[in-house]
Amino acid sequence: MKVKILLLRVFMIVGVLLVAFSLPACRPQESENIILWTYLSTQQEMETLQNVVDTWAAETGNTVEVIQYPYFEMLGKVETTFPAGEGPDLFEYPHTNVGIWSEAGLIAPLPDNALSEEELANYQISGLNAFTTANTLYGIPQIADTVIMLYNKALVSDPPETMEELVIMAHQLTTDDIYGFLLLDDNVWFSWGFISGYGGYIFGEQEGSYNPNDIGVFSKNTADGMDYLMTLRNEEGLIPTDLDWNVITGKFTEGKVAMMFMNANQASIYEEAGIDVGIAVLPQLPNGEMPHPMINFHGWGVNPYSQKQEAAAQLAVYLGANLPVSLFEASNGNIPVRSDVLTDPLIANNPDAIAAVQQVGYGQPVPNISEMSLAWTPLDNAFKLVARGEESTVQALMEASEAIRQAIENQE
Repeated sequence: MKVKILLLRVFMIVGVLLVAFSLPACRPQESENIILWTYLSTQQEMETLQNVVDTWAAETGNTVEVIQYPYFEMLGKVETTFPAGEGPDLFEYPHTNVGIWSEAGLIAPLPDNALSEEELANYQISGLNAFTTANTLYGIPQIADTVIMLYNKALVSDPPETMEELVIMAHQLTTDDIYGFLLLDDNVWFSWGFISGYGGYIFGEQEGSYNPNDIGVFSKNTADGMDYLMTLRNEEGLIPTDLDWNVITGKFTEGKVAMMFMNANQASIYEEAGIDVGIAVLPQLPNGEMPHPMINFHGWGVNPYSQKQEAAAQLAVYLGANLPVSLFEASNGNIPVRSDVLTDPLIANNPDAIAAVQQVGYGQPVPNISEMSLAWTPLDNAFKLVARGEESTVQALMEASEAIRQAIENQE
């Protein structure tokens, strides 16, 4: 009897041990070393990123190796290092590469459950759309680069909310030495908000992706937007004929420009030059619509050749949620793409920060298909020809549309 009891106890102990070792939850989870590539450039930005990464590592038991590259060098490495297994697990990249890299298998789609419904609601829809193609999310948006209104607070105390107000104020502020308002109206990037605000578009959207066969450049809406844009030069006389990047940035740095439409990431540069810079949302257009400037989004993508994709995706989500405010502090050109940051005291108590976040909500992502690279030059040429008075709006847009169509056909 004693032998039977003893054997029964042995069997019970062995059984418990077998069950214990068969349960994954009972096994210690191995830590993973995640390699992250970034093209953040300044020391303050890198320190900010490192602090957030270190917090995630401490919370998860993983480690993260952050490697910094110059922008173009890093992007150039993707096509060669990733397939060779020499790339990172997580990397920063611009949303404009979503289309071509997803087709080439160089970025991994994020797991369907990577972002909860609550987290999805915290992001500006334009940011999520930028990293989406074929209804699939390929990245976590982090920061936005877009055109916004910058103004010199020494000259402007209360920025205009409509273009009609802007024109009146610009004339009042203009002197022999001061420009009331400037805009590079012969450049598609800086002027696109006028076109989109009137309903113009470059490529139409179809089934969650851009349709390169739907070219909206030659349309009444596009022409209406450009026609209004050119009134600032031709009828109001606010834009000088010799305006270029060096002139507009130089004059603003000298304190001789009251208001201008400019990249938000230039604000800190002017502040370093001693200008008290204000940031405001682009004013409402005469048709009652808001301008929708182009936006370049930058975010985090997962290397499809990585063996640690799950952890990399988790880190991407963590960065997206915990980096925005501190990265904006590091440089106010790093505009957050989450609407929930508006409740953070560092944003809520900063009118410039609020305006920057709101502008992202009005903007529209640069189309993330490869055909967009073929559209820039024809579009820029159209803006330049019309601004110089060398062609009519209709003629210039018709030629641009045809040039884009021909370029796409030649590429196929």
